[in-house]
Amino acid sequence: MIFVAGSMTIAADQVDAIEAAIRAMVGGVRQEPGCIHYSLLIEDRAAGTINVLEMWDSEDLLKQHLALPTTQSFFARFGSLMTAMDVQVYDAVNARPVPL
Repeated sequence: MIFVAGSMTIAADQVDAIEAAIRAMVGGVRQEPGCIHYSLLIEDRAAGTINVLEMWDSEDLLKQHLALPTTQSFFARFGSLMTAMDVQVYDAVNARPVPL
């Protein structure tokens, strides 16, 4: 199992457009093989900061997601408008409940 986590920053005048695009695709992504969790959330509208948190069964299934036309289209539309992207892939090992 892997996590994809970090943040992206987009020009503030594009936040509404990217938020609409995220809403349009999130349901489909969550139905993709291997997707356990998928969320892209606007953290700071004025700064254009978007939190990324994804959980996938494997890196191969993440790569399949990234190669899909819908994902490619999203990055073709918004990639050049991103002013920063700090997103990493992490291996998840030893998962256990939070000790409350």
